[in-house]
Amino acid sequence: MSLKISVVTVCYNMEAYIEETILSVLSQQYDNLEYIIIDGGSTDGTMSVVNKYRDRLAVVISEPDHGMYDALKKGFSHATGDILAWINADDRYLPWTLATVNRVFSTCPEIQWLGGRYAFVNEDGMFSQIFGKTSLRRQGDIANGWCREGVLGPLQQESMFWRRELYFESGGLDTRFRYAGDFELWMRFAQHAPLVKIDLPLSAFRRRAASLSNSGHDKYTQEVEQCIADKGKYPNLIWRLCAGSSILVQILRKLRLCHGRILYYDITSQQLKSKVIWGSASNHTLNSLLLYR
Repeated sequence: MSLKISVVTVCYNMEAYIEETILSVLSQQYDNLEYIIIDGGSTDGTMSVVNKYRDRLAVVISEPDHGMYDALKKGFSHATGDILAWINADDRYLPWTLATVNRVFSTCPEIQWLGGRYAFVNEDGMFSQIFGKTSLRRQGDIANGWCREGVLGPLQQESMFWRRELYFESGGLDTRFRYAGDFELWMRFAQHAPLVKIDLPLSAFRRRAASLSNSGHDKYTQEVEQCIADKGKYPNLIWRLCAGSSILVQILRKLRLCHGRILYYDITSQQLKSKVIWGSASNHTLNSLLLYR
């Protein structure tokens, strides 16, 4: 029997994108899905779209809240799944996502926390970029808050899946944060378990001018600074000296070797396999760095 996967989506006036997100989850026809939608009191047609699928949704709540992470915490309080995740109302899962996640967590009971290769779509929903490689991240690097802009690069939230026990043992989302709640949660996850990566994209982030990641960038950065206030800001002096140069930071990411586990699909056996390897903290191949400069 497949593991129960609980997915939460939070929406605020997302009429233009919410249906694509909902369908990216429901169209996979995963037989043990619990899909929860929390709306912060949208005033556009968002809830009209949500209500079209209400009979296939486990929980729908539409009421004012105190920000995205407050709404997400509310959603997770209703979740009963073995595996938890959230997908933002303008991002989307890929057709193989839930089946792959189930296979990983069913066959690898030691894995607590899974992330995929990074992928992006544009405002029209067309794929615009898939990162050239799957990076590895040291558990300590995440716990120390070094997986952020200007250092090792942020972790892509929409590709994350984790076991229920990890979420609640870590204390769940901290609703004091309105912008960097995911960053702070990953830091606490890493105190309990390593992040295991799979060499497949599991989701796609929508790059758009009006997204919260753009409009709230400065506030996000302020909250990140708050999260790392009691920690060393950089891994060492070299990182500190290179922080102002995007080129030097990319080189340091390529040179930052991490010893970790990566999952991949073996074509010969047609099975998911894993290897423990030394790999780079960079998401880019040399060619992709040159291409996207």
